[in-house]
Amino acid sequence: VHVPKIIQQERITQQHVEMMVEVPVPMVQEQIVHVPKILQQERITQQPVEIIVEVPVPMTQEEIVHVPKIIQQERITQQHVEMMVEVPVPMVQEQIVHVPKILQQERITQQPVEIIVEVPVPMTQEEIVHVPKII
Repeated sequence: VHVPKIIQQERITQQHVEMMVEVPVPMVQEQIVHVPKILQQERITQQPVEIIVEVPVPMTQEEIVHVPKIIQQERITQQHVEMMVEVPVPMVQEQIVHVPKILQQERITQQPVEIIVEVPVPMTQEEIVHVPKII
């Protein structure tokens, strides 16, 4: 007869875990900006004269300058994490077991029995006999 024996054994498994991490990434945008150039001009001096002279005056000019805007953007990164998990695994082991076989046998028993038997006993009788003596 085979009786299975269970042995506990350690099993190691690996499981991948994903982790979401938000990291702000600064965005850089380039743009060409026109900066006004300063030119040297000849200065005109005036003397008190009754002459009206037109003097050129530097004019200011407005210009629309586009400045780069920093946009916060969500960045998703994945990191693999290794996790050790111990899972018990049932093990089956066979073993040969010797079981004694039962045999039917006839058994003879003796019981002492007391039997009273009357046995006739011979009886002896005494008899006195006179024998003559010869001298």
